Amino acid sequence: MSFLAPLYFLGALAVIGPILFHLIRRQPRGEVEFSSLMFLESTPPRLTRRSRLENWWLLLLRCAAILLLALAFARPFFSSTDSTLVDQNRRAVILVMDQSASMRRQGVWDDAISKAQNIIEAADPDTLISVVGFDQVPRNVLTLAESAQIGPESRSETARETLANLQPGWGATDLGAAIRFAADQAAIIDQQSPEESESEAIPALAQIETRIVVLSDLQSGASLESLQGYQWPDRVWADIQTAGPHGGANASLQVLPDTTGEGDASQARELFGDTVRVHVARGEEQASGGATGKALTLKFDGQNGPAATIQVPPGQSRIVNLDVPRQEAASESDLQPFCLRLYGDDDGFDNAFYFVRSKRNDQRVLFVRPDQSEADSPGSETPRREALSFYVQQVPWSDPTREVQLDIVGPAQWQNTLAAADVPLMMFARPPKGDQQTNALRRYVAAGGNVLLVLDQTPDEDQVASLATLLDSPNLTVQAASKEQSDDQPAEFHLIESVRFEDPLIAPLSDPGVNDFSNIRVWNHQVIRGLSDSVSTILRLDDGAPLMVATAVADAKSSGAGRVWVLTSGWQPAQSQFGLSTKFVPIMLGMLGRNRALVNRAFVVGETIDDQTVAEEPGFARGQDETLVAVNVDPRESETDPIDIDRFSQLGVRVSSLESQQQDKQAQRALRDVELESRQGWWQWLILGTIAFLAAETWLSARTSRQAEAA
Repeated sequence: MSFLAPLYFLGALAVIGPILFHLIRRQPRGEVEFSSLMFLESTPPRLTRRSRLENWWLLLLRCAAILLLALAFARPFFSSTDSTLVDQNRRAVILVMDQSASMRRQGVWDDAISKAQNIIEAADPDTLISVVGFDQVPRNVLTLAESAQIGPESRSETARETLANLQPGWGATDLGAAIRFAADQAAIIDQQSPEESESEAIPALAQIETRIVVLSDLQSGASLESLQGYQWPDRVWADIQTAGPHGGANASLQVLPDTTGEGDASQARELFGDTVRVHVARGEEQASGGATGKALTLKFDGQNGPAATIQVPPGQSRIVNLDVPRQEAASESDLQPFCLRLYGDDDGFDNAFYFVRSKRNDQRVLFVRPDQSEADSPGSETPRREALSFYVQQVPWSDPTREVQLDIVGPAQWQNTLAAADVPLMMFARPPKGDQQTNALRRYVAAGGNVLLVLDQTPDEDQVASLATLLDSPNLTVQAASKEQSDDQPAEFHLIESVRFEDPLIAPLSDPGVNDFSNIRVWNHQVIRGLSDSVSTILRLDDGAPLMVATAVADAKSSGAGRVWVLTSGWQPAQSQFGLSTKFVPIMLGMLGRNRALVNRAFVVGETIDDQTVAEEPGFARGQDETLVAVNVDPRESETDPIDIDRFSQLGVRVSSLESQQQDKQAQRALRDVELESRQGWWQWLILGTIAFLAAETWLSARTSRQAEAA
């Protein structure tokens, strides 16, 4: 039996009152003096026996009434299985240990291990202990099922040995995936039925209460996206604990990607080969006495003196341009490894940045001119500005990664240079003729090359057949657009009516302010019909005729597919305003595409370099093909400002602490006791019993008084 208000049971001490009253003997109410005794010396009466209890039944009734009344106010009830369910649940602890690069900061990992060991020491022998390590990927180190197989006397020692073998790595932090992984482990083993168990220890896990203890520095660069939309399991709660001291602001550096500078190719070469842009950031200072006034020094490995010395206040960043030290290279194709270090920061885990720079490669863009009698031929009498080649010569083809040379060749010279890596783009002022040229061009496109065919005049039958083969459109027809012109009226022109902005070529021009194609006038154009479904129309005129179409040609043996574009009008002023518009240069450079000769040589820890090589630590590494690459710590690891704990609750995580859980259990137990006592209602029967005893006592007391008076 239990009591809802046990302090009221102290009222049972009032039972002493009736006992005392029964022990006190009543004195006679009056005294009568006799004259014959007035001269005698008084003598105290001799006690022949002590006071004794009289009227036992009255005393028992009165004491019973008091006891029942005190018992009723104490609200007694009988405990059931439901009321002790919380205490009977078996407990488990999952230690989620952060092993990311940011845990390498001074004192952080040691504090996490110390807190984990304290949790293990405080756990009772029947508590199951699991250990999960994580960086960008969670890993089971000691599972709940394995802990259940270990005896209670060895369970804590096994968990401590497991912790001793853990060390922080260099990976990024996916905190959301780790918490979700631990919650899934708890939910799976909690739902396991006894029939599915392999030993006698597992059935006890059917009703298990799991505490997930997250020991991490909780840096703001940690990923939490995995928790979005996650259904948190029952009887599982997370105890989020911050590991390590939070002192001064962490500083980090990163070499920014190269960008194409404005100017000629020599300026781009100088920017690419001799300087780098370095981004230095410092986080918010978490405590006084940090490194606010310290200067930060940048220095290349092997360099005699510092490259730069800068001041970066907490919460701010700086971008500086540094001269890259010159290295002796055996050939133009040699790779140059560099390591830039940051000095003056208290935490050095992210104070080195590795990068590899390659020499710029040389490429060519071919413009295939028409016959010698045409405008693009040397010595032609056609004005220079009416030649197609004049406008492509104005395009800045080179970029920081390559030196691109524009070559104008004749119709019979282009077949000698069909390597897509060396010649990424070929432009034809007239479509090629004959099966030999068409098949050669198709093989070039399938290998990754890009081709632009310009129709500034109506092609002949052989050229139409070549177009049909390249566009995979057997029913292709081409004819000149009809136009009406008189002496008293200017020539009729057409405008671009629709633009396919989702096409990769036009996508960079889809932003507001640069997506207006309506001011480009087209006076002469060809009408293409019979296009297959694989051909997409990128630009369409207001008369419904396509202005630019494109198709992709892929080869199963090639790593990339090239594209064929057909422009149904020339870009010289006699044909259209396309060559004079602001869209001409971006579209030409888009057709050139990215430098296919470049290989990604920058990785972060955890990324796959090739099929069998994974970047495991910062520095320089080589893949299966012995290509030198640079590996760095994920820049998000440098964002060491702490996460707001409320974010976990907003993502659906049941966040609590051991003290809060104990208080919740006490409150839950009290609510269950109140519900159980209210359902049993023993106090009502005790009150009725008290009334019955008082009635019996009243009747017996009256009867005893009448008998005494009668005597």
